[in-house]
Amino acid sequence: MRRLNFWLLTLSIACTLMIGACPASAQALNGKEMYRNNCKVCHDKGSAQGQYTPMTLTQDQWRNFFKLKLASAHKSVIHPKGGGKLLEQITPDQMKAIQRFAIDHAADSEQPAICG
Repeated sequence: MRRLNFWLLTLSIACTLMIGACPASAQALNGKEMYRNNCKVCHDKGSAQGQYTPMTLTQDQWRNFFKLKLASAHKSVIHPKGGGKLLEQITPDQMKAIQRFAIDHAADSEQPAICG
């Protein structure tokens, strides 16, 4: 029994160290924060571009938007904070985090959110 406890403890410590070894940038990818900093800046309440929150669309509508409409609708958009073209400043991993947040918190999801 003592030997089993030792191996379980060792395995637990190894897993903790492996998780902690992830690069800070991978851990920092937060879809809500990315949405807030890259989408909400232009799509907030009262904006000329219209207010969009994850609850604005259903999960299928968000999937369709990211697959078919995002690139054409935003190809010449300049990021208000960064100054360059929006789609050139967001990495594919960051875009996936935003997409995951929007879909996971869509109007028909189990946890709808407005990204306040």
